Amino acid sequence: MRALVRPCFLLLLWVIAPVHAAQFGTDRFVEYRPGELPFVLTSPHGGSLTPASIPDRKEGVTTKDMFTQELTLAISDALHAATGRRPHVILSHLHRRKLDPNREIKEAAAGQPAAERAWREFHDFIRAANAAAVAGHGFAFLVDIHGHAHPIPRIELGYALNNAQLNQDDRAFDAAGVIAVSTLRDLHARLGGSAAELIRGPRSLGALFAAQGVRAVPGPAEPRPENHPYFSGGYIVHAHARDPATTRVDGVQFEHPREGVRDTAANRARYAAIAAEVLRTFLRERYGYDSASGTPGR
Repeated sequence: MRALVRPCFLLLLWVIAPVHAAQFGTDRFVEYRPGELPFVLTSPHGGSLTPASIPDRKEGVTTKDMFTQELTLAISDALHAATGRRPHVILSHLHRRKLDPNREIKEAAAGQPAAERAWREFHDFIRAANAAAVAGHGFAFLVDIHGHAHPIPRIELGYALNNAQLNQDDRAFDAAGVIAVSTLRDLHARLGGSAAELIRGPRSLGALFAAQGVRAVPGPAEPRPENHPYFSGGYIVHAHARDPATTRVDGVQFEHPREGVRDTAANRARYAAIAAEVLRTFLRERYGYDSASGTPGR
């Protein structure tokens, strides 16, 4: 009889465990916190673990995005405070010199088996979160969270469109059809209308941030990056929002300056409340989704 006790006990724990309990990859290098909202927040560059079992990467960027994991969790908390529901959250706990989940696997893991496994687990968790959001709401909205050190202290909204594409005037931008290779491809196909208006018009994400007193590009006040440094979006948003196979998944890369946004707990909390309001408003206006009541999207 004793041999039956442990399996039955584990089954009981599984039954009574919280439905949204955190899930971890191998050695807890990657974490997935399932949620109820259609938002999927990812933090690839905020980890701190430096296990000796994984050699340091010798190529690519290896510096950590300071306080971005904390910022991701602050935005999750702000969304929960506003709605009573949580977004999906995926975190890499490995330092960037061990793994960069925002690159393709060769550069990301430098051929190290443990790092490659963590990379696959990170992206599997994103796919699971997107699938859960689509199943529950009809769509998913991915927000990949980063930090930058560019001279202009503003939020850089990366839609997988580069400087040259965004520097076109609105008529040329719409005529070029570049929205079809952006991370808002599915949303624009559903809404129609001007692509430039969706990306940088009066109710764009950039406009909603500006209305809250936060500089953002692209938006009506700063419609183009011009020749300034600008992160257009990396592997995560390309693979999980821009790719045509990711139907009903849209997204954006948020690049944050350090000072006044992610440098202190107070600034993170202040900004997180703004970001949560911006995201909730965007989904309400563009998807018909009320995050407070859980009204399904279109």
